[in-house]
Amino acid sequence: MAQYVHNSPSIKWRGVEKTMKKLLGFMFVLLSAGTANAGLLGDTVRVAHNWSTLGTEIYTPMDVVVANGFGDAVSVTPYYYVNVDDLSVFVGFSGVDTWSYGAFNGLVVSDIDSPLTDFDVITNLSAWNDSRFTSTSDSLMFNWYGLSFDRNTFFQLTFADASSSQVPAPASFALFGLGLLGLGLARRKNPWRFKLKAVQGYR
Repeated sequence: MAQYVHNSPSIKWRGVEKTMKKLLGFMFVLLSAGTANAGLLGDTVRVAHNWSTLGTEIYTPMDVVVANGFGDAVSVTPYYYVNVDDLSVFVGFSGVDTWSYGAFNGLVVSDIDSPLTDFDVITNLSAWNDSRFTSTSDSLMFNWYGLSFDRNTFFQLTFADASSSQVPAPASFALFGLGLLGLGLARRKNPWRFKLKAVQGYR
């Protein structure tokens, strides 16, 4: 002979519900951190041409709020425009000329607050070599002195955000959260758990 006994799940469910809320709150914090550290998107950076020494801005320096696409492209000199994206800097040249010599004659993108790494240059700028590119914790510098350009010349620097590699992908957190939510709903839908208890002498 056997009998079924059941216990009210109200106390257990309240404990599970509190745990779920804490986990989902923690997931939200991590998601926010992940999106905040993704490259330059949304940051305000300074774009300026420097000559004849680094730190001496000429032409029309600008502060730019970074957005993907060409909507935030700016012309800081009559000779080229600059488009800063989340993980790249693109320069398109106009006219035909040669940059004069000096200690420095080129583009500086500064006020960067993300740690950037894995730099790679793609360009058809004649005689360019990567020793002309330098970076600090908050600036990217491109020295073009003595180089020639025309209307078909372009320059692109791509990079990675070192901090984003430490943050798990948002999609993983979303799936984790959905799994927790599904588990909680399933438990709430069938809250009564029955246990089979053997009675003494049961065979």
